[in-house]
Amino acid sequence: MQKNISRRSFLKFDVKEQERIVCIKPNFPSPEIAQLELENIENEPFIFKLPVVKDKAKKIETIPTLKKLNSSEWDMSKTAHLLRRISNTANYKDIEQLYNKGLDNTVQQLLDNAKNTKAHPPGNWVYEKVPNFSQLSSGEKSEIRSLYSDRRKILIDWWQDLILKDGISLRENMTLFWHNHFATNAQSVFFPQAIFEQNDAIRENCIGNFKTLLRRITFGPAMMIWLDLNDNKKNAPNENFARELMELFTMGVDTYTQDDVINASKAFTGYYTDGFETNYYSDYKRGDGNYWQAHHDHNLKSFMGRTGYFNGDDIIDIILEQDIVAEFICRKIYKWFVYEIPDDNFVEKMASIFRDNNYQIEPVLHFLFTSEHFYDENFFGAKIPDPTFHTLGMINKLGHKNTTFPNRYIYRSIQSMGMVLFYPPDVNGWSGYRSWINSITLPFRKMVVSQIANPSLNKSLKFETNLIEILNDLSKPQDLRQSIKDLALVFIGIPLSKALEDKLIDNVMDGASEYEWDLNADGIENRINILFQNLLKLPETQLI
Repeated sequence: MQKNISRRSFLKFDVKEQERIVCIKPNFPSPEIAQLELENIENEPFIFKLPVVKDKAKKIETIPTLKKLNSSEWDMSKTAHLLRRISNTANYKDIEQLYNKGLDNTVQQLLDNAKNTKAHPPGNWVYEKVPNFSQLSSGEKSEIRSLYSDRRKILIDWWQDLILKDGISLRENMTLFWHNHFATNAQSVFFPQAIFEQNDAIRENCIGNFKTLLRRITFGPAMMIWLDLNDNKKNAPNENFARELMELFTMGVDTYTQDDVINASKAFTGYYTDGFETNYYSDYKRGDGNYWQAHHDHNLKSFMGRTGYFNGDDIIDIILEQDIVAEFICRKIYKWFVYEIPDDNFVEKMASIFRDNNYQIEPVLHFLFTSEHFYDENFFGAKIPDPTFHTLGMINKLGHKNTTFPNRYIYRSIQSMGMVLFYPPDVNGWSGYRSWINSITLPFRKMVVSQIANPSLNKSLKFETNLIEILNDLSKPQDLRQSIKDLALVFIGIPLSKALEDKLIDNVMDGASEYEWDLNADGIENRINILFQNLLKLPETQLI
């Protein structure tokens, strides 16, 4: 039974059933500001942990193959499958156009579009130096805290808009993939400049070189703050970053020893950021300045069978020599784009391509998206999209890419489904897959899409949705059954059964024959609205 949600409870977001996750460092950037953050926590995004899913994913039986998909097998359903997994914004005309381009041209176009890495910043304030908090009055500290809080919210809306306006592109999806991989919480980082810098670095390298990306993230101010590199000094080593670098970012569990953690943490001592600038200079491959000299452990260190006067860069170099790194990263890419349980042989082939191309990401993606394996029909509808790409994708498909929504409507919608950009619940990122769907989030997912398709359901939505225009773009808009098939191609991850098609037709025609369907008939708007409301509320609409 679907839980009824009123417009009032939707707008306010009933948080009583959830426990707020707070990621405020107690003394950062100063004890006084940290206390102000806690006192104003109600104004911050409400982050909550999605329930643990008891039913784990089951292995999908597929035909083992490492072959490229034969161009003769490229069809509309495979085109739609690719676009759902990459952007989830494609309408019927987009699918048709890229089907006609062919497999190779389509994949290359998607990869080329992702190389357009520059995004206009939300304001020049992303390049502002940060103040010296020790020189600020209490009033000035309160003012800067409030300003930074507002700017963090601006960043959320800014990235949502980038995803919404990105079109048929891989760029923002890969940016989100790496953001989830290097999960960094904006509340803990505090400085909007640092949050933007990390996001910009990810976007710039999202299909580039993993080695470059890893260094940019490691020594960027956001990660230095998030995993306590600022507090890592030779007389008091902090193991947080060193451990997560190996376990979450490069190699996985059971691939290192506690001694490796201890010595890596020593190598990463002496790095510092004020929230905008750092003492790390990539040209010199080391930290620099008096702070570095005073707080870096300059002694010999042993790490993964090697001994030397290692710094952080040296540790990264040694890690990247391990074969397991390529397998670990490719396994995560597979799970992101294909399915929760990876095919070991296919992942090993991806990893081989990754290593052979010096950790370039693009060749791995090209192999994946042109492979016969990726287009196995057993994978169609085997993933549940995250709330951000699901919601923004539906907005796009329903023709509202450039529509003005009520203040923060999109943000509130996605937050209610368990996700806020820049605010993963912890260092592991969002758990994803089946955790996105539960008794709380599913009603919100259905309700939001229903409201966008029929804005009259929510009086705050001051726009209309031209559903007739969407139908007229289909292959045979005067053929109801074919229109349902075409709409399923756009909105649903799997083909509908004939029984389900029949049920949709019966609901729409209300006793009349499907052959009486006529887009020019009186009252057709009501029938069209019934069609979309029934289609978009199907459980299958939650699948890609």
